[in-house]
Amino acid sequence: MSTSKEQRSENPQVFLFVGIGLLVMLAIIFAGFYAEAYINPWVKGNPERYGETVLKTPTPKVIDPNPQPTNSLDEVMTMKLPAPPDDPNLKVRDGLMLWLRADAVPKGTKVSDLVSILPDASPLRNDARQVYPISRPRYAQGDINGVDALHFDAKNSFYYFENNFGISPVSVFAVWQRKEYGGSGAVFQRLYSSGGYGTDYENAKSCPPGQPAYNGIYCSAFDPKGDGTDIIDASGQPLAPQTAPTFHKNISTTPVDLRRFTIGRLNSGPVQFFSGQLGEIILYNRALSDAEQKQVETYLKTKYKLNAKAQ
Repeated sequence: MSTSKEQRSENPQVFLFVGIGLLVMLAIIFAGFYAEAYINPWVKGNPERYGETVLKTPTPKVIDPNPQPTNSLDEVMTMKLPAPPDDPNLKVRDGLMLWLRADAVPKGTKVSDLVSILPDASPLRNDARQVYPISRPRYAQGDINGVDALHFDAKNSFYYFENNFGISPVSVFAVWQRKEYGGSGAVFQRLYSSGGYGTDYENAKSCPPGQPAYNGIYCSAFDPKGDGTDIIDASGQPLAPQTAPTFHKNISTTPVDLRRFTIGRLNSGPVQFFSGQLGEIILYNRALSDAEQKQVETYLKTKYKLNAKAQ
């Protein structure tokens, strides 16, 4: 009888130890995820980079060497490039504040070169800049139906704009493709993303005190089933089969938060990197009319030889 009582008295202790063990295991799993997403990039010499803080961050050790001479941080941030040649086929110019074209890379850029600066063809000259070689997209000549593109590697490459565009209605157009699925293993990726620092770009209710409660804007490139099935993204935009060149547009008649606008990954952390090629992205600070949207669509679909279903 005494043995039975002793066993019953030990049961709570066993449950306690098991519970503590489970909590420790969960803590280790969470710590591992956090380290992989946020700490590991620092260990690899690829620190998280946010706009103005980039110049305060020590130059990281570059694991993948740049195949061409690398400009210093100051040179990349201050270098003035000539405006790219105009393309008169884009008729809508009112409100144009960003027009990045892979076929407008600086003169002398060779196939697979890392592109530190992509000149903006809009009158505002919001050139895309990436000071760290490890995070620069590569030039892919003729990669989208014979038209040039930039290749984003799904693990490091992105362009970033901080406080360039403010808060306003917006029209975004882009042409992109993914030749492969998964990229770095994450099926959920961002072609672009925006929102104020610390703001949940999908839910303005979580916006920190003192910041305007505006949603950001984003484009998802993902393949949840892993089979190339045609997907509708969170903003209701149809995504063509992922291996095909894809036309994208996102129109907002209400103001959205365009601060911290990022191309190639999630805007609030070094995660959800895009895997694929970007041919062109066009940004307006207003909602285009139906007729104007049609003009921009015609320009992009004609240039990149997209069929009517590539949208």
